[in-house]
Amino acid sequence: MTYSDDLPQISVVFIFVNEALSVILRSVHSVVNHTPSQLLKEVILVDDDSDNVELKFSLDQYINRRYPGLVKVVRNSRREGLIRARLQGWKAATAPVVGFFDAHVEFSAGWAEPALTRIREDRRRIVLPAIDNIKYDTFEVQQYASAAHGYNWGLWCMYIIPPQDWLDRGDEAAPIRTPAMIGCSFVVDREYFGDIGLLDPGMEVYGGENVELGMR
Repeated sequence: MTYSDDLPQISVVFIFVNEALSVILRSVHSVVNHTPSQLLKEVILVDDDSDNVELKFSLDQYINRRYPGLVKVVRNSRREGLIRARLQGWKAATAPVVGFFDAHVEFSAGWAEPALTRIREDRRRIVLPAIDNIKYDTFEVQQYASAAHGYNWGLWCMYIIPPQDWLDRGDEAAPIRTPAMIGCSFVVDREYFGDIGLLDPGMEVYGGENVELGMR
C-alpha cells in the first residue's frame, strides 16, 4: 500500500489515572517510534487527577528531557472521569486530526497512514483502528480476527462477524463499516468532532461511548 505525502497531522491523546509509569511510557515510545514524524504533531497525556507521585515529577522530567515540545501533559485538578478527560485532551490538541487512546496500548508501524487517509477522503468518518490483545503477564501481542463492532439490546458493545461483502473482497486491510465502536481508540477530524457535539460530558456510565457516536 502507498499513501499520499500530504496527509493531515494528528494529535494523539492518552488518558490515564494511576496507570503504571512504565506502561504509559511504552505507549508514548510506541506512537513516537511508529508514526512518521511529519504526521505526528504532538502527544498529549491527560492525567485525570492521579495520586501516584511517580506520575508527577518523574513523568514530567522524563518527557521534558526525552521529547521536549512533542509530548505535553494536561492535569485535571479533580477526577473528571474518562469522557470529560478526553474532552480536555481535545481542547489541548492543535492538529487537524485527533486520536484518542487508553494509555496502555502499543502501535504497529503503518498504523497512522490508512486512518488519516480515510479521514482525508471524508472528514465525517470516525476511524477505529483494529485492536489486538497485549497479554498482561508477558506483554506478548495476541492478534484478534478482524471484526465489526455492534451492540445488543442492552446497548453493550460486542464484536460481530464482518459483512459478507467485506469477506468477499478478501482484503483484511479493507475498512469495515460499523454501527458501534470500542471506545478506547478512535481517530476523528478535530473540527468535525466539535461540529457533532463531541462526547456527552454528562455521560457517567461505563460503555456509553461505545454506542453514542454511532447513533449520532
